[in-house]
Amino acid sequence: MKKRSRRRATKKSTGKKFEELVNVVSILQSKKGCPWDRKQTHATLKPYMVEEVYEAMEAIDEKDHKRLADELGDMLLHICMHAEMGRRAKEFNIDEVVDLIKEKMIRRHPHVFAVPAGRQGDKKSKSIAAIWQRWEKIKDQEKAKKGKQHKGILESVPQTLPALHRAEGVQRRAARVGFDWDKVAGAWKKVHEELDEVHELLDKKVTLKRQARLKEEIGDLMFAIVNVSRKLEINPEEALQETIAKFIRRFKPIEKALKKKKLTLAEMDEIWEGQK
Repeated sequence: MKKRSRRRATKKSTGKKFEELVNVVSILQSKKGCPWDRKQTHATLKPYMVEEVYEAMEAIDEKDHKRLADELGDMLLHICMHAEMGRRAKEFNIDEVVDLIKEKMIRRHPHVFAVPAGRQGDKKSKSIAAIWQRWEKIKDQEKAKKGKQHKGILESVPQTLPALHRAEGVQRRAARVGFDWDKVAGAWKKVHEELDEVHELLDKKVTLKRQARLKEEIGDLMFAIVNVSRKLEINPEEALQETIAKFIRRFKPIEKALKKKKLTLAEMDEIWEGQK
């Protein structure tokens, strides 16, 4: 029992490990640190941050939990790097980052955490719809306190998101306030309506105006398909990624055959069908 207690006593706490990581990042960005790390800015790290998020998503898709832990570490590293840059520029530090998100999560979850006297009623409603409505209301209050106007629930979806992710995010937020089809059938009917409009334009003479309309209608069609996917609880980004992977897998034998000789479309179709 004594040995077991000693092992517990020497085991580093999560907080201690986090402090050590923060210190490592501080050393890397110091004058005696790494030239590459010292050269980075908030802006130059943006593409790397995006890559790390997508690598973590890939690990989730592959159900590779060890890799996921590794990729989450890379994401955490980026947070520490940005915080260290903020500290050196006297803008903010890692303590502020942690405090801000902790306080925000407590403030935006009055149905979970203790609330001031007179507001106990907030804890009663725990339906998902009520929680989201309260979340948006609290965000409005936060902005008002800072003297800023909170963006609309749709405008606050980041424009930098991939289009499929952004479309789903916009639709999900609209659905939170009741702007949604009752059943998937309504969303599916909309797909057919948009498809008919595309077909109608395809029969017309090619002009710049027609191309602009066609672009708009194809966008509407894709948006409608995302809506059906959302209603069926299928992530459209994941669905398309899986289709792309399937296409690449099935195309490989065609690519291999093309290295030996030129193929007709009919011959390529035959190989393609054989992969199914």
